Amino acid sequence: MSDKVRTKLMQELQKHNIDAYLAYTPSNLFYTTGFLSPVVALSWRLMGTDLCLIPADPARPPALITSDFVETPARASTDIEDIRTYKMWVENRDVDILGNSTISANLSRPPQWDQAEIHTALRDILGERNLDQATIGTDLRYVQHQTIELLKETNPQCKFVDVTDMLYQLRAIKQPHEIETLRKAARLYEAGQNQAIANVHEGQTALDIKYNYMDGALQAAKADLSLGDFQGAFGFISAGSGARLSFGGTSGLSPGDLIKFDCGVTLNGYYSDCGRTFSFGKPTDIQKKMHHALQSAHSRARELMRPGVQLSEIFRVATEEIRSHGFPNYSRGHYGHSIGLDSFVEEPPFISADEKSILQPGMVMCLETPYYADSVGSFQIEDMILITSEGCEIFNSYSYDLLEV
Repeated sequence: MSDKVRTKLMQELQKHNIDAYLAYTPSNLFYTTGFLSPVVALSWRLMGTDLCLIPADPARPPALITSDFVETPARASTDIEDIRTYKMWVENRDVDILGNSTISANLSRPPQWDQAEIHTALRDILGERNLDQATIGTDLRYVQHQTIELLKETNPQCKFVDVTDMLYQLRAIKQPHEIETLRKAARLYEAGQNQAIANVHEGQTALDIKYNYMDGALQAAKADLSLGDFQGAFGFISAGSGARLSFGGTSGLSPGDLIKFDCGVTLNGYYSDCGRTFSFGKPTDIQKKMHHALQSAHSRARELMRPGVQLSEIFRVATEEIRSHGFPNYSRGHYGHSIGLDSFVEEPPFISADEKSILQPGMVMCLETPYYADSVGSFQIEDMILITSEGCEIFNSYSYDLLEV
């Protein structure tokens, strides 16, 4: 699939007179290569160590720079043939080399990695492709200062420009395998939520519920290994008196408290982000009124989740609906976002007041109508929604009602 991604990317580069793209972030490295490097993904997130150059001219082949530690899985994961490696601190050569006294195979390994080695490899790649005086697009919005300085120092004739938005626009339209992964990730969220709700009891804290949620998602992943690589669950869960966002509420659940889920999982490098609200016992009148307003706004917004609708229109309708239910001063910056590979989950475009983007088939959007307050508790209704040629597909199946547990 990565070759199709790169073909679309090259077309965009050509439109904007950009000679090549340098993938830098973990998300864009994975997106353009198909290789989920453990060096730049998940816990380490060592951005600037692995890079991929994709020329706009199809006659110039792409090249990936990664560590010698992960060269084998890299070659198994990507169709990019030109892979250059740099030395990491990890010794990973076979014992027959290490134990052979008849050959000289000593290596001087750095404490972590040598930036000079990485950037020398990039300079060589650019030179071999006659791109040593080129305009290079990269993820400048996220590039570390040290990396920017090294790029300029080792490639003084190149011009580096920001194409962060270009990549987000490409990534907003999902490939079929991405859609299926996101659909599965939403399903794992519901498995976690269902286990957590099935085990709520008086005195339970938000942290207790969060652990039950995470365990429920994990157990569902273990029960169906065909889902792929389950890489973790996360959540902003509020419960108990005085609970706001995912903080506070350490007094534990008591009748009348709300339980808010705003959670997701990471599956095969992709994220889910979903939410529902429950009442522990009978809700108060003001809790019911607020939830009804949010539920009605979410319903009105869902009706607009179809091709051709501008995101700012969805924002306007949702805001007006909440305010019409007796909350004229309700204010929020967005009612959702795209979702995919970013570890901070929320990706552009956002369902916001000034967003001119139009919904298109293949987009997967999170649609949410939240509210957080110390006095009445926190609320969230959030779905993951695929825009189709005829309308939309909602990945979530749980009720939108404020259910009592």
